[in-house]
Amino acid sequence: MTVKKVGLLGGTFDPPHIGHLVMAEEARLEKSLDEIWWMPNPLPPHKEISSATSEENRRDLVKKMVDCHPAFRLCTFEMECSRPSYTTETVRALMKEMPTIQFSFIMGGDSLENFHKWYKYEELSQLLPFIVLTRPGYEIAQPTLFRELTVIKNIKLDVSSTEIRKKIKDGSLNRFLLTDAVYEYIREYRLYE
Repeated sequence: MTVKKVGLLGGTFDPPHIGHLVMAEEARLEKSLDEIWWMPNPLPPHKEISSATSEENRRDLVKKMVDCHPAFRLCTFEMECSRPSYTTETVRALMKEMPTIQFSFIMGGDSLENFHKWYKYEELSQLLPFIVLTRPGYEIAQPTLFRELTVIKNIKLDVSSTEIRKKIKDGSLNRFLLTDAVYEYIREYRLYE
């Protein structure tokens, strides 16, 4: 039996940007993953600020990103489950529901720095392999905590959704930080203004 290898890329994606695309593709190439499932979270419990964009908007934005590559998929599991959704619970449920899939979890170095704030992070670190793309200004903390940790260091992008939202609001966005489809969607719905 052939085992499908899937990388889970979670996040608020508010909005999704080229840093997310690069992270997904680098992880796919580095670990020979068959698919990357983009898994938007309505509001991660470890984040303090809620989004002004609707879940529908963010799902649509992520759909536009996954359309960029045939190996990318939209996974709405966390948007459809009861609130709050915890990554540990999500991963456990996906592994139980799809036992023939070998999952990995993909994150940026900024998320790894705050990983100790995640619900049951020690359990999550042992459930599946992690793939981390380093980011300027962030250290790889607690590498021994993980069952398996792959650190991708060959590309470092310092792009954040927070900064993109600020740049849109003040009219100084470098539009090439977004794909054309995402950029046009944000303009059409006047998001982040």
